[in-house]
Amino acid sequence: MKQLLLIIIVFVIGLIGVFAYRQGFFESATESELATEETEPQNEETKITPNKPAPIELAPVTVTFADGTQSTFQLAKPFRLAVAAEGLNKARFMSMSPDGRLFVPDMVNMNLSHDGKIYVLDDFNKTTKQFQKKTTYLSGLRGPNSVAFYTDKNDKTWIYIALTAQLIRYPYNAGDAKPSGQPEVITDFPNKQVSGETSVVWHITRTIKFHNDRLYVAVGSGCNACEQPEGEMRAMIYSLNPDGSDKQVYADGLRNAVGFTWGADEEIYATINGVDHLGPEAPNDVMYKLTEGKYYGWPYCYELNGKIYPDTYRRWSRPLSCDQTPLAFSAFEPHAAPLGLQYFSDAHPILQDAFLVALHGSFEPEIGTGYHLVRVSKSGEQQVFMDGFLGEKEGTSKRPINIAYAHSGESSSEIKRLGRPVDILQNDANSFFFTDDHLGKVYYVYAE
Repeated sequence: MKQLLLIIIVFVIGLIGVFAYRQGFFESATESELATEETEPQNEETKITPNKPAPIELAPVTVTFADGTQSTFQLAKPFRLAVAAEGLNKARFMSMSPDGRLFVPDMVNMNLSHDGKIYVLDDFNKTTKQFQKKTTYLSGLRGPNSVAFYTDKNDKTWIYIALTAQLIRYPYNAGDAKPSGQPEVITDFPNKQVSGETSVVWHITRTIKFHNDRLYVAVGSGCNACEQPEGEMRAMIYSLNPDGSDKQVYADGLRNAVGFTWGADEEIYATINGVDHLGPEAPNDVMYKLTEGKYYGWPYCYELNGKIYPDTYRRWSRPLSCDQTPLAFSAFEPHAAPLGLQYFSDAHPILQDAFLVALHGSFEPEIGTGYHLVRVSKSGEQQVFMDGFLGEKEGTSKRPINIAYAHSGESSSEIKRLGRPVDILQNDANSFFFTDDHLGKVYYVYAE
């Protein structure tokens, strides 16, 4: 009898334990699920993935120029803006010398002036955020668009200057006020419009950069839309040794790759200005991630809204299928005119692991595209970093493009332009410079 009673007591205690365990488990699970439901949306809103930099919020910033006038722009928080230098006319693609001096080419205009200059900006004041000294390093140049520095294996430093017709170099010593000796011609460039073309369009700028002891050169096409003469090194990016030997085409079919740089993956990223004859709403201007040896479609193909189309502007003698033409890494609005770009590593969270691209803006302001600095993430997503270079656009219309104005650097518009950004150069983790070739300025953008 006692044994039976003991068995019943043990059984009842076991049932009570199982009930208590199950009740506690489900209550804990329910609480955990509720906590997850409450916290997940908040985490999703604040999460920043490796390929998606911190979101940008624009705020107004006002700068005062030397003549007392002011301009107000919209700039990403928490960055600030200063006018680092003025009076630079058509300031283009700059370079920092090994001794920390900023060299800025002045093309004067897009009409092949022989009065181009190279300016040197010295003694940057960290308090005023301005260069204290501006001197003319070289003058009497035809079409200086880009400069670069290179120190060879003999520890000799050179300054390279890309002109319309030639690439030249001079020996460079720290603090030089002017070059010593005569220029050495490294290579010649095509120096006229493609034969038989009647439009005013032929691209006169050449952009240069060094990478891994090779000099890379971007040369635009000799027309708006035509087949280049066989063997002519135009509408491409190619590389060569610092002495001009061993030219190798890197990528072809690039109508006008004005700006290029290297990303964290050591691949070349290039900005391309598209054709002018398709009207104000086509094609997209683009940014490519280049593959060596690839052909990118011009003049036979163009991109619009994520698709590649054949250009039927004329009957081509050497037609090319557009099936193999790559899509852009990132596409901009038609005629936005992307130029210089900079990849930022070891930088402020707003710019970390992203590109900043200068959109020079449509040549006729009525079209109204571009006129920004835009951030492009590693996945190709865009967000405006700086705005306000174009005045009010109320009542404007997307009128037919005037190709003559497109390449003269002038405009018949009454819309005021407050700047046209060209080139971007990182200074340190929290700052960079950019050039404006419309009002001849170098701006300094910084976060404190």
